[in-house]
Amino acid sequence: MAENINDIIGRTPDGGTAMLPSGEFEGPVYITKPLRVVGNNTTLWAKRGSIIEITAQSVSVENLRVELTEDDVRTPAVVTKHPAEVRNVEVYGAVRGFGREDGIFDIPRTLDLGEFAAESDNTFVMTINVPADAELICSTQGVSVTPQRIPAGRSDVTVSVSGISPQMFLYAELLLKTQFTRRIYITGRPRSDAAKAEMLRVFTAPERSESELCPNGSGTDAHSVVPSSTQNVRTDPFSTAASARTDTVTISAPAPVYDMPLLEMKKGQRVSLYQYVGNSCTLSFSCVKPSDMDIDPYVFLLDNSERSFGDAGLIFFGNETSEHGEARYFPSDGHIDIDFDKIDYRVHKITVAYSIYAGGAARNFSLVQAPKITVTAGGRERITFDMDGLSGETTVVAIEIYRYKGEWKLSAVGAGYRDGMARLCNRYGIEVEE
Repeated sequence: MAENINDIIGRTPDGGTAMLPSGEFEGPVYITKPLRVVGNNTTLWAKRGSIIEITAQSVSVENLRVELTEDDVRTPAVVTKHPAEVRNVEVYGAVRGFGREDGIFDIPRTLDLGEFAAESDNTFVMTINVPADAELICSTQGVSVTPQRIPAGRSDVTVSVSGISPQMFLYAELLLKTQFTRRIYITGRPRSDAAKAEMLRVFTAPERSESELCPNGSGTDAHSVVPSSTQNVRTDPFSTAASARTDTVTISAPAPVYDMPLLEMKKGQRVSLYQYVGNSCTLSFSCVKPSDMDIDPYVFLLDNSERSFGDAGLIFFGNETSEHGEARYFPSDGHIDIDFDKIDYRVHKITVAYSIYAGGAARNFSLVQAPKITVTAGGRERITFDMDGLSGETTVVAIEIYRYKGEWKLSAVGAGYRDGMARLCNRYGIEVEE
């Protein structure tokens, strides 16, 4: 069972540091005493309402992602009743009690550039409204933004894209940093026959008055954040650098850091993949089984309706590589390579299953001991998942890798079917006789 974040905070003494585990955890989270709360590639989420509520003095919140999944983006996700420090906290949703940060951020969640000329210089324009001075950071090769610092109010930002191959699907992340960090996903489809984009407008924020953009005015109120410039800067464990500014702490764009601790996932747990594996990874399956039993992997590439792209969307011993090379099966040892840079833009989910080959219902996972999935990247193990509790299943969905708001995440499933592979194929739209 995943740890309860409120229990971790509750047993941390006043003035102490609550170290949160890696993974995604459902809120709300209540901070009712002076604490330093530090995440480690930790996401706190809720479908609706506030996710973090701070009602104590002398609170610091660091290295977290906070995300509303269904509510209006203007709903406060982080609320404080007293001055509070935030360092490297990414938020999807509004905040309350942080001075100018309480205002409206008119920025896109996803900036779709559409089709543009491959191998060429393309420029796009978006007009955004922000209630506080902000810094813009994009570390994706071939994508740049100007200006990199914008004042509070309404600004034009130019996004330049150059030298993108027509075989690629553009996916980039633009970080907008104030006291908090907000993320914009940039997508697009380079085409050899597409027209070159020249200052093509792709987003326009509505015009707002100063009072509408920032209800708390230009100053700070009683609940606003303690100025970070007077504090010691602590580097985020999954960022590459940090530097102080007069009004905020700026931390460089996140990148995969291969000295992160191994994540041991539990059934039902989810995690954001990028910080662990970057742009590619290898999946391996291990177990103790009868010597005459074969267990084969099956990889399904699925659209947003969870339907396979025909027989070509199934990667297994009869079809070892997907059309675009995003998934490849190696029969020599059964491992699977996933390359996120090559994934077709129509693919929204990758399901990885394991099935016992032949033998009927009597040959099932009750005969298999210690079934385990290992995710490696950069030459080291990054994530493991022990699939405990299997019994009469002959086919098991081990993990699902899915695209959520422009980001790839992994879900530990570890559940399956007693009646074999045919049922799973039929579920995904591949006709197989049961």
